[in-house]
Amino acid sequence: MESPQERRERRRAEKRQAIRNAAVRIALDQGLEAATVEAISAAADISPRTFFNYFASKEEALAPVPLWTPEEFIELLSARPADEPAFQSLKVVARALAQRLRPVMADLKPFMELRNRYPELAAKARAADETKLLESLLGAVRSRPGVTGALHARLLVVATFGAAASAVQESVSGGGPVEELIEEAFTLLENGFRLS
Repeated sequence: MESPQERRERRRAEKRQAIRNAAVRIALDQGLEAATVEAISAAADISPRTFFNYFASKEEALAPVPLWTPEEFIELLSARPADEPAFQSLKVVARALAQRLRPVMADLKPFMELRNRYPELAAKARAADETKLLESLLGAVRSRPGVTGALHARLLVVATFGAAASAVQESVSGGGPVEELIEEAFTLLENGFRLS
């Protein structure tokens, strides 16, 4: 049974998502300029003041929810056997994170469409998030077996996120189950992009 605090947090998360959905709907249907705080608030049936209790700006409301946190990634990586090669560990972690996506794949489609239509919107948030994420993960990857140095660790992390993001985008576009696409992406990486 949910505690009162858990119920409040769930309701807050639901309201936050409803505001995000309203923002994305307006931006896709009427254009980015039409997605003002006032229009988003009206569509979500809240006041602009309430909007600012959830988001600092319309750009923040238009950004997709992060699908996982650096802490979750590091926790999954740390749970892998200490003698497992880094590439294999990262592949297993990417697969585990992809499985968490399955229930929300349909919800990602409007955000992906928005991102494709307005790449400048995602670029600012992504740059800050990716830098923070990359730096927090490098230490965990550097300590894995077979990692030869800082550049190797950085390439492994970037390749992992590139493979995972590509698989998610392809899956949302109807390319197949995300787990299968992650397997395919990592196989391509492992083979140096050679098909055989």
